[in-house]
Amino acid sequence: MMKARILDAALEVFTKFGFENANLDLVAAQAGCSRGAIYAHYANKEEVFLGLRDHHLGGQIVALCSKLEELPDLKKRRTVFRNWMLGQISDPFWGTLMLEYKLYAVRHPEAREKLLQHYEKFLQRHYESRSAQTGILMIEILFGENLNKSTQTLIQRRIALLSSAFSSLVLERQFRPELFPPGKLEPFAEEIFDVLIGSPL
Repeated sequence: MMKARILDAALEVFTKFGFENANLDLVAAQAGCSRGAIYAHYANKEEVFLGLRDHHLGGQIVALCSKLEELPDLKKRRTVFRNWMLGQISDPFWGTLMLEYKLYAVRHPEAREKLLQHYEKFLQRHYESRSAQTGILMIEILFGENLNKSTQTLIQRRIALLSSAFSSLVLERQFRPELFPPGKLEPFAEEIFDVLIGSPL
């Protein structure tokens, strides 16, 4: 399937060149297709990146939500979520690339808006697919339903900070690997998770 070839090629190109230095000519060459074939599926490089992110995380999120909703105990749900998050820092590519893309988005408001919309659509789509209640959010899966607006906002802030902190940890491991060999970064990540997500709301 051409779309899968494009995404596989994009993964190789973004891994090698980073987001800003990658371009659709490189992706097309890696995929063995024309730029026109890419434009049949994606309007630009930003959409290829978001499609790649969706492809990478989609199956994981569906499986995670399914596993969480099988657990009646909210604390156990948050433990499973913590273990999943800790597993993400073992993948240096996505942590670094997301930091790079966010910096790009800060300088390009249209890219920032696309990323924010992608977050919302991505989460809503996958959570609806796994939940009997339409539109259930991750914060409701982790902390219970009927949360008031201020509590929802507080949790959203903490999860956003958690994601950014984990990306920064991944970057620091790559920058100073002698300080963070395998197994040395995870305890710090656990502490950050427990402070932001495990503390009372």
